[in-house]
Amino acid sequence: MNREEPQTFLGDFNDVLTEDEKVSIHSQPRIYLETFRRFVDDNGLIDVDLKGSKFTWFSNPRNNIITKKKLDRVMVNWKWMQIYQNAILKASPAVSSDHCALILETQPLVQIKKEFRFEVF
Repeated sequence: MNREEPQTFLGDFNDVLTEDEKVSIHSQPRIYLETFRRFVDDNGLIDVDLKGSKFTWFSNPRNNIITKKKLDRVMVNWKWMQIYQNAILKASPAVSSDHCALILETQPLVQIKKEFRFEVF
């Protein structure tokens, strides 16, 4: 992966980064957490903060038990984050799917060049 160019990875990663990204009666195998975390760290990726819902996937209820996970996310590198510092990631409610749609709003950081003026008093 080229770290000198802005990079974005988004979609269903089908795994969680931390145990608090899952609510279930079944625990997440440690090896899955470690493998995904290592991939993120090795590639210098940053998980864009999700506004609204903490979870992006919901199971069909069985015996009134629902599993919730943050499977869908947007991950970027540092170069991307420098350009889009004001980016906002939102999750819309899951309507016709068991996944929430993610909406990434970006506004590039605009640097205004001010003309330098020297005034003599």
